[in-house]
Amino acid sequence: MAINTIIQLGAHRAKTCKTRFGDVIVTAPPPSKAMVQHNVKVSTQALERVTKRLAKAGVRLYAKKDVPLYSLDSDNPDVMIRKLNGKVERGSFINGEFNAEAR
Repeated sequence: MAINTIIQLGAHRAKTCKTRFGDVIVTAPPPSKAMVQHNVKVSTQALERVTKRLAKAGVRLYAKKDVPLYSLDSDNPDVMIRKLNGKVERGSFINGEFNAEAR
């Protein structure tokens, strides 16, 4: 079902814009230049806020009891680091199991 509305000023039709949302067509006068400038400013500010959040690399994982967290050693990518219940171990995976290095 399409809904069409024409806004009339006096005997003349006002300039309108049509926007479709699924089966609905919204017809309305175009926004003023001031409104467009305001919305550009507000959306730019919102984009700056989200960009700062998205620019941070990685995700934060919280340790849970008896659940190991693994990461790579930044100096040697062949070495894995396992954090489990407050204990930090270095090692590697062999046949799908973590083997800690002897120190």
